Amino acid sequence: MQSNKPKSAAANATENAPEEEDKTAQKNAGGHKFYWIICAYLGALGVGLLIIAYTPTQSPLLQAAFADIAATIVIFAFSSVFRNSSFYDPYWSVAPPLLMTFWLISYDVFDARLALILLLTTLWAIRLTHNWARGWQGLEHVDWRYVDLRTKTGLFFPIVDFLGIQMLPTVLVFIGCLPFWLLASQTGSTPNSAAMLIPADLIWLIIGFSALWLEFRADNVLRAFRQNPDNAQQVLDYDVWSWCRHPNYLGEIGFWLALAIAGYIGSGSLYAWAGFVAMVILFIGISIPMIDKRQLGNKSKYAAYHERVPSLIPRMTRAKE
Repeated sequence: MQSNKPKSAAANATENAPEEEDKTAQKNAGGHKFYWIICAYLGALGVGLLIIAYTPTQSPLLQAAFADIAATIVIFAFSSVFRNSSFYDPYWSVAPPLLMTFWLISYDVFDARLALILLLTTLWAIRLTHNWARGWQGLEHVDWRYVDLRTKTGLFFPIVDFLGIQMLPTVLVFIGCLPFWLLASQTGSTPNSAAMLIPADLIWLIIGFSALWLEFRADNVLRAFRQNPDNAQQVLDYDVWSWCRHPNYLGEIGFWLALAIAGYIGSGSLYAWAGFVAMVILFIGISIPMIDKRQLGNKSKYAAYHERVPSLIPRMTRAKE
């Protein structure tokens, strides 16, 4: 959640990334480092609520979609003014609980499955947003991926920024939340249809909360590793990072998989899988290769780690050193 968006959710846990981000951070000349972030997101929320109130459609799905797009435009405006695309980073984790809450209110529904999905999503959002916040160093802090894209795309960067870094992740996260909408809309359109939990719900509950733990563990181990200056040229290859090279991405995929399974169990709709498939394509096709390429170029020891440790799916047996 980030976020991938080549970066996506992993914007908040940059996986063995070089410590040059820390070195480039500077104290802002005026105000608290979160001041403009808070202003941007309050503005985005306000515009989103206005869109919901005055949009001609009565469909909660379309209302949420229009509000989501409008809010993203507000964040893009702030990021353009400050020349810092990292304004968007928290959006990946902030949007899902708000979308889900809006649909609950709109359809006037609430049952055990919806409650557990919202609980899982809220805990996921708090963890991811907190992880972003403790790594945010102020307006001078820009993620290295965005710096690279600005260098590579030159005059076209504003288009890449708007469509690729910000609007595309908004669309992907919205699609990822569709399982919740499927459940809420189905329950809301059928009186007295609040769903009871069934044994199959244990599948997504175990996957979802296990994924949440994995992301939490991976982030904290990575943070402790990066805070040690002696590790500048070392490779994090212990704890959950010995299971696979990208445990935080594995956890992120697990989270979206849990939502998909929950949505499919309750609705029977194949659309519940759309967001999960999109996230897998994003992470495997863009995010993970980008991380690996950078690490192979920056850390000599990463090649051996890359060869020894699988990308996402842990091996059942320990690889030979």
